[in-house]
Amino acid sequence: MRSSLDCIPCFVSQALNVARLATNDPQAHERVLREVLGRASQVDLTQTPARFGSGMHRLVRKLTGKRDPYLTIKQESNRLALAMLPAWRERLQAAENPRLTAVKLAIAANIIDFGIKGDLTAEQIPAALESSFAAPLIGDVDAFFAAAHSASDILFLADNAGEIVFDRLLIELLPREKMTVVVKGGPAINDALRADATAAGLDGLVAVTDTGSDGAGIVLESSSPEFQEQFARASLIIAKGQANFESLDGCGKDIYFLFKVKCPVVGRHIGQPVGSLVLHRNVPEATNDSAAPPQARARELETKVQPPPAGTGPAPA
Repeated sequence: MRSSLDCIPCFVSQALNVARLATNDPQAHERVLREVLGRASQVDLTQTPARFGSGMHRLVRKLTGKRDPYLTIKQESNRLALAMLPAWRERLQAAENPRLTAVKLAIAANIIDFGIKGDLTAEQIPAALESSFAAPLIGDVDAFFAAAHSASDILFLADNAGEIVFDRLLIELLPREKMTVVVKGGPAINDALRADATAAGLDGLVAVTDTGSDGAGIVLESSSPEFQEQFARASLIIAKGQANFESLDGCGKDIYFLFKVKCPVVGRHIGQPVGSLVLHRNVPEATNDSAAPPQARARELETKVQPPPAGTGPAPA
């Protein structure tokens, strides 16, 4: 999806938040803000929000000299999520529909996002997760599991640290033997890295790799050749988080997006209100690749979210 004018103040606000997280130096904050303001004034609105956001966060890391401003936050998010995991596992096992509960929890945990919600604190995560989980789910859970079981090669694109701990409960219900979980190749906001996958207990449970990039979302040309090959080969992709939706919607691959709608721009694009838990399938559009130019093949697909089938309301606790 393309950026919007409404994205620009969000970019600037995020830049100032992460600058203040990275350093207490007010002069560094001013340098970051002035540089980002200059770049934001020239932003190409045809690019995805994730692409500009990735460049902005790289700039902040460079200007502040802080390689991973969110490191402490990620470690604390993982610690809290792991402490909460046993209780949520019990709720899932007692639920009338464990698959629905696992999907809802994995999406609800997308609230652990310190990029968009820069004022979130680790202590607020438990209450925020409960509130997020209470939102309705929009999507077809049965079709999602059927697609996963019929796929030959699955990529699971993880999103945030902390969130990846709750992804584990969903991954345990999916065909793990043909799945690879993908984390970021370098610090990207509070996105999960290999260390976070290890902390979540995914080692030995499922194959884990990384994008080879420190960008938010997925920008294939800046990813490693190995990941590009895996992405092209995958018969099904499960993509967590709003940045992955922003960067991959309409890309021509069979993708299930699992994310919480966090801003009006994305809400308008997908046709769902802010706060919704979305399980959305991006079905490849048939094109004549020999005739269509790359720009046409990469054009955004019309978003079609299926209404929730009976029984996919909030799962019992």
